[in-house]
Amino acid sequence: MERVGVTFECQEALDLLSDAGADVSNPKRVKIPSYLVEQAIRTAPKSITLYTREGEPAITLNQTQGAHFGTLTGCPYFLDPYTRQPRLVYVEDTISMSRLCDALPNIDWIYTTIAYRTVPADIADKVVLLQAILNNSKPVAVCSNDVASFREMVELCSIVAGGEEQLRAKPFLIGTSEPVSPVVQGKDAMEKSLLCAEKGLPNFIYGMQMSGATTPATFAGTLVISAAESLSQLVVVQLKNPGTPVIFGGMPGIMDMKTTTYSFGAPELSLMIGALTELSHYYGLPMFGTAGATDARSMGAQMAAEVTYSCFLALLTGADLVHDISLMYSATMESPELTVFADEVIGMLKAFMRGIEVNDETIPMDLIERVGPGGNFLSEAHTLQHFRKFWVPTIFDRSREMEKAKFCEDLLNEKTIKILETYEPKPLPEDTVKELKKVEAGWFKRLGIEHKYLKRE
Repeated sequence: MERVGVTFECQEALDLLSDAGADVSNPKRVKIPSYLVEQAIRTAPKSITLYTREGEPAITLNQTQGAHFGTLTGCPYFLDPYTRQPRLVYVEDTISMSRLCDALPNIDWIYTTIAYRTVPADIADKVVLLQAILNNSKPVAVCSNDVASFREMVELCSIVAGGEEQLRAKPFLIGTSEPVSPVVQGKDAMEKSLLCAEKGLPNFIYGMQMSGATTPATFAGTLVISAAESLSQLVVVQLKNPGTPVIFGGMPGIMDMKTTTYSFGAPELSLMIGALTELSHYYGLPMFGTAGATDARSMGAQMAAEVTYSCFLALLTGADLVHDISLMYSATMESPELTVFADEVIGMLKAFMRGIEVNDETIPMDLIERVGPGGNFLSEAHTLQHFRKFWVPTIFDRSREMEKAKFCEDLLNEKTIKILETYEPKPLPEDTVKELKKVEAGWFKRLGIEHKYLKRE
């Protein structure tokens, strides 16, 4: 940042940097002194609490609470659990994914993106957010078209929270901002971060670096650029409003040289996110990572391997907020079945991460002595007290009777469809829903089109 410089396309960011002592004589290579970076790291909160839609504490990000996994809704395509075939995503699918997230115990938050094919492009980002709010109580991060649209999203969530100050005090909305690699802070991305700073809302800043394409083909070189992109934007945000909650992030991966695509299933992605997590925690900042996605376009062995591997590495390396559960096929398709599978896997991995407690209760020497060699513990009260702590699968079959055994794929499909057809999230108050729907009607009126969604045939 001092030697190479960073491109800034936002005039307000340039003004803030200039007033603080940075060299902005060339906006294409703004030179940021190290003391400004160090100052920004000091003023950024080291712990961030995210809340439910109802204002209850949901997630604490402080580098010690472990990974919190989130799914993603609003991709262009949807892997239908009834046909197991990909198709366009519809608003009803974003409703299903939001409810699924609310139902699953190991999915802690939701990330909305923008599906244009069956929703008007100008309002698609807000439509997906609205459905997430109506059908899910957990914290929601948003991908927005531009800063004007993000401002409307803040207003929408303020209605639910009871006002803008209440949303600031107990945020369930998280902003997102993505630099462009290598080291370009685009106008839209920077303006979104500055709006988060103005409103005092949490925001994660992450680029999507491709080793060998937008960064050097070495992992250390990729990490340097990734860190510089997040830190240079952090400087501007803290200059705007010291103490603004920021989640440091990055998705440093590789470009598959055969296909020229970013690989979500590559082991290098988990490796570099783990290394970036070390940097983030060295700075004392919460980390935003990724796991639970796959390059596969269908359910099967590749999906299972890539999802399990990345989720395990996320837990082991300690990223605080982890997104992309449900993504398939180069992040163009979402899958409810993959989400349910990942929820199961995360539960299994958390059982491992709990470790082994050692004390007088867990090593009952008196009981062991009383039962003695050759005895058994099946009928003991100690067993009754502790066996319920064993992890119990819901989609992995342990049956010993061949004729009753079921394939994991069938159990997964049954569980997914059951949740989609029977789960009902906690509703918002009727007057709040009416107000939200009124705002939604205004979006369609502004476009001059009828207030209705394209329905799936």
